[in-house]
Amino acid sequence: MKEDVLSRLREFIENEVRSGSMDLGCITPLYVYRMCGGAIPMEDIENGLMELRYQGFMVG
Repeated sequence: MKEDVLSRLREFIENEVRSGSMDLGCITPLYVYRMCGGAIPMEDIENGLMELRYQGFMVG
């Protein structure tokens, strides 16, 4: 499950940055939660974003 959330978050972030509508600093757990229609629990999003930052994925 954790890898699924990380994969979905990576894809979401890549798409947001690629579209030019968002920079990494503006992608918050609440923004992701709303854009996903609440399909991913907030706690999972928060943990996933922290993990991606730890992995160096969200270095802008």
